[in-house]
Amino acid sequence: MMLSKSAVFCAAMGACATVSAGSVMELVTTEYRDDPPIVGTIQISAQDGVSRMEVTSVSEDESGGMIFREESNEFIVIDHEEKGYYVIDEATLERIGTQLSSAMQQMQQALAEMPPEQRAMAEQMMKQHLPAPAAKEEPMKVQKTGDSDTINGFDCDYYEVQQQGAKIRELCVTGWDDIEGGHEASASMLAMAGFFERMAEQFSGDSGMDLMGEQRELFQHMRELDGYPVLTREFDGEGRVESESRLKSAKAADLDAALFDPPQGYARKDLGI
Repeated sequence: MMLSKSAVFCAAMGACATVSAGSVMELVTTEYRDDPPIVGTIQISAQDGVSRMEVTSVSEDESGGMIFREESNEFIVIDHEEKGYYVIDEATLERIGTQLSSAMQQMQQALAEMPPEQRAMAEQMMKQHLPAPAAKEEPMKVQKTGDSDTINGFDCDYYEVQQQGAKIRELCVTGWDDIEGGHEASASMLAMAGFFERMAEQFSGDSGMDLMGEQRELFQHMRELDGYPVLTREFDGEGRVESESRLKSAKAADLDAALFDPPQGYARKDLGI
């Protein structure tokens, strides 16, 4: 959602090619929506316009990976349990958007033909199991609180994010210059942000659903504040903390190019679209 994998790949391949300096960032996440809370780790590796994210749930022993390639503008989702991977590119996004739009239109037509009582039950089930429709909400307000902190050795300044008068997020932000390998990580994350924004346009525009809202907001904060939130807290409507992530470590490193490929022996799988 972990250590650098370069040594593992070097051992597997027998040698490592000379590459440009990259960066490795490790985060610890806690989901308080569950009881007991679910703790996980996220490792983000970036180099030469490619990045890899490895997410592991410590509590549930689950893991998954994602690779983003800026040059080819594609996103690779790795399924470690199935030993396979899926490739999402621009053409895939267009197909997903078209199919979501068609499915939503068919669903709305089916709802319109139902008796009122049955339609109300179906709409309630949809609210529980489907993402909320994209809505025009009051713009977020990001304000510096004046407080500061040191999180795992990173000095940071607190910002509060409000929407419709309620606190929805808290960030403690440090400048990219203060993170070892930060500029490499910054370039990679902002390139990935552009891909997520195009993904959101397809989902929100064609299907009416906002599937990437929180991710896009975090990338937007990074752009606006020109730094990385070494601490992020998300709040619910009652002011309770729903989730938290903390930057545990960051370092510059020469990474093996094989790190940014799906693991050997993993099969490419069809998304079925």
